[in-house]
Amino acid sequence: MKLKHFSLIFAFLGILFLYLLSLLSQPIVIDLHEISKFEGKEITTKGFVSDYSVNKYGSQIITIKENNSQVVVFIEGKIDVEYGDKIQATGQVQKYKNSWEIMVNDIRRVKIIEKWQNISFPLWQLAENPDRYLGLNVNVTGYVETLEDSFFYLVDLDEKHFLTVFFNPFDNVDLYAGKKVCIFGKFYFDEKNLKYVLDLCDDSHKIINLEEA
Repeated sequence: MKLKHFSLIFAFLGILFLYLLSLLSQPIVIDLHEISKFEGKEITTKGFVSDYSVNKYGSQIITIKENNSQVVVFIEGKIDVEYGDKIQATGQVQKYKNSWEIMVNDIRRVKIIEKWQNISFPLWQLAENPDRYLGLNVNVTGYVETLEDSFFYLVDLDEKHFLTVFFNPFDNVDLYAGKKVCIFGKFYFDEKNLKYVLDLCDDSHKIINLEEA
């Protein structure tokens, strides 16, 4: 009888040991700006997709950014992402040509946390922190102001912040001054006119009339 009790105790201790070992072997969860502290280690981090491509070997290279930090995620495989999607990646940190990157050897270790269309930013957030969102697809709500043939100003309720929005006049969108709209477009800096703009330049970009929604 005592031998049976000892067997149960050892089995329980074995399970407990394996559980604690699994906890210790889990990747470290870090913010993107901490990446330089973890060279050679396996980490999990997240950020917004600001660039992506596939090389000739079929591996995908995704640049993610969070606030003013960015890092390249090198994936052995490919996932379907868009600019502005928020993703989570788990892999090993290494340095390549003086830049930090995360090597991911299994496509299942990269997850899309949220699609860019579902991430809504207030206008003041883009106006006060533009570098965080440059090159990203964004979803912004505001009011139409100073409507021209191919652009208008998007302003907030207090008219403290504004953003130039370029659109295709042939899309037959019903716009007028004071109309509340939701804009899905790409945020970038117009070097020619030295200002930040939102451009509807992709099939996924659109204007939604919130007054009729």
